[in-house]
Amino acid sequence: MILSKIYHWIPVIAFSACLLESEAAADILENSSSTGHYRVCWNDDPTTEATVAWTQFEGAPGTVHFGTQDQGRRHHLYELKQVTHRATEYDGIIQCFARLEELKPDTDYFFCIEDGKGVSPRLKFRTAPDTPQPITFISGGDSRNNRAARVEANRICRQLRPLFIAFTGDMISGDNAKDWRAWLDDWQKMIGDDGNIIPIVAHRGNHERRPRTIYHYFDTPKDAYYALSIGGNMLRYYALNSEIPADGAQGEWLAKDLKASRESVTHLVAGYHKPMRPHVSKKPEGKNPFLWARTFYENGLDLGIESDSHAVKWTLPIKPDPRGDEGFTHAPNDPNATVFIGEGCWGAPLREANDKKSWTVDAASFNAVDWIEVTSKGMTIRTVDVDKSSGLKAVEETSSYAIPEGLSLWASKLGNELKISAD
Repeated sequence: MILSKIYHWIPVIAFSACLLESEAAADILENSSSTGHYRVCWNDDPTTEATVAWTQFEGAPGTVHFGTQDQGRRHHLYELKQVTHRATEYDGIIQCFARLEELKPDTDYFFCIEDGKGVSPRLKFRTAPDTPQPITFISGGDSRNNRAARVEANRICRQLRPLFIAFTGDMISGDNAKDWRAWLDDWQKMIGDDGNIIPIVAHRGNHERRPRTIYHYFDTPKDAYYALSIGGNMLRYYALNSEIPADGAQGEWLAKDLKASRESVTHLVAGYHKPMRPHVSKKPEGKNPFLWARTFYENGLDLGIESDSHAVKWTLPIKPDPRGDEGFTHAPNDPNATVFIGEGCWGAPLREANDKKSWTVDAASFNAVDWIEVTSKGMTIRTVDVDKSSGLKAVEETSSYAIPEGLSLWASKLGNELKISAD
């Protein structure tokens, strides 16, 4: 009799625990403030710094309360706080930026924003590690038209929980208030039920027509080119701007930084919008970004991430060659050769991948993002088929590379993984 009573209470206790957990999750995502459109931006040193960005719909800019201990939305219990560094009205919207500094590497930070009206949801992000260890990130661009595909890609990112997202431009179709508000609304679909928000490394595309748009929404340097290191000397990532001259000041900075990094850094990766050699025949050759090709090769850039064409592609390792196919030739045993992927399928109108080269692994046309793992031994690229992925279960922790149930990967001619070994 006693034993049966115990068993009777077990499901009741379990149900109560689940109810409390769901109520707690609902509580952290409540919002009584006049803030919204939350982002965490990486623009400098992601191991110790991050910018919390948001829209202030009314009233004075809020204050970020944060720390390594989860205090929920009880802002007064957090050990640290940061007032807004910069607030700017752009497209009739007030964008606020609070730069968090002196953070601990490889650490979860919890935060909420307090303003004159109330308190935002409790959100959290993870800083980058400062020593080599496996991490994942997602790259892609061109989310400007098809909101259904854009939202679904965002939800996939939420479930895969990468360390960061490299968004390679053309977030919007029209560089105006209406399109930006829609994009920012959709970006919130990436926030997890536990308040997890994935940092963005933002790049400028040709649809960000105004030169300072990326700066005003993501607090990047004004010319929107910069670099950051992750995992100590494991990864150096370059966010480049293909909408301004690739040579000149940007080119000089890139060459200098790559030269300083090439001997000590395991993986050198660059992201930018316009491809050097599009895999869609109607797109013109990328004369401006091609100016980087020699710099990439001379310094051993491992991976170039491109967008703009609205197609999917993987290439073999290639090097610039005036006698090669469209200026490149396959260089299988050359440690300085570069692999290129892309080309922007986050919801923009898809185009037929009808301009393959002799050095193309494969190319196709479908809504996609690239899911990339980086370790000291190499990089692995998987291209996620957004439309075929459904019922996706979340990975257990940030930077897990286990394939969750419901995820569909592109089966290229090489298989569903493209590997780049460490030099």
